[in-house]
Amino acid sequence: MELQLKNIGMIKEANVKIDGLTVIAGENDTGKSTVGKAFYVVLKSLEKIYSNKIMDNKANDFIDYINSSFAKIFKKYPFPKNAFLSFKEEEYYASINRDSSSILSNLSDNPYMKKDIIFMETPLVWNFSKFFRDIALVESQMNIEVDYPPFMKDLNFKLFIKNASNGIDIRDKMISLMGGQFEQDERGDFFFNKNGKRIELENTSTGIKQFGIFQVLSQNNYLNENTILVLDEPEVHLHPKWQLEMAKIIVELVKNGVKIVVNSHSPYMIEALERYAEKAEVPADFYLAEDGFIDKIEDNNSKTLAKIFNKLSAPYETFNQMDSETLKGG
Repeated sequence: MELQLKNIGMIKEANVKIDGLTVIAGENDTGKSTVGKAFYVVLKSLEKIYSNKIMDNKANDFIDYINSSFAKIFKKYPFPKNAFLSFKEEEYYASINRDSSSILSNLSDNPYMKKDIIFMETPLVWNFSKFFRDIALVESQMNIEVDYPPFMKDLNFKLFIKNASNGIDIRDKMISLMGGQFEQDERGDFFFNKNGKRIELENTSTGIKQFGIFQVLSQNNYLNENTILVLDEPEVHLHPKWQLEMAKIIVELVKNGVKIVVNSHSPYMIEALERYAEKAEVPADFYLAEDGFIDKIEDNNSKTLAKIFNKLSAPYETFNQMDSETLKGG
């Protein structure tokens, strides 16, 4: 599938293929996260149309859902008139063009209306799990919808509610890696069980929380061939050694049918994903986010990766310069 964006958030133009493993690398504030967010908006809008069985007037309904989702995620309404978004998969097609009109094709049998997209923005979702459950109770009792981050709301739901479908089992691998496991007590509250000792989530390391999300999503059957997983800088809270372990898990999930988009500015994570994907013969596409544009260099992974590593190695050049100045001063 292909996603094209123009004039959305920090992005002037992005052309990204999402099939297997997709890695978008670049410095901060270059629009890396915007691709995943826009993809989330599209698929959630298609999902709403499918679940509500809206097949008449589908283009207008699609733009309504896009506007609603866009407002929640980007804090702008409506979808900008100078923006463009398109989603293509073989004969299936959805787009919103510059005058805010909408086009959908083959809607009734589009398989991507049945895909489940999960956006993992931060492992700190665990810190607010009790709060989210209280909010859900208020929403249910008062028949209202409270406006809070949709990514966290959706992810929190999946951590507490089991999916009826079958999933890819990586639970034991996560438990072995963490040296413990996430469990629920009699009240339904999660805690980290480390060798029989209960550790409250507030006192659990952020890196462990990151892996704990994978453990619970796996045992709740949300990691399967219908899953599209967006990981927003998953390396942030991980030691370089654990970044490699995370890369292994990501590649294993892709090999088993999960489509994954990774946004990263870590050379450790990016090189690990490249190496493990090649070793596992997993399809992978690497993109550079720079100056408002996200694309491949001449549609070539090797050339793109070379430029990515050149960009991300800039701090080492600074250190080399400092060493050189020190030697001259000596």
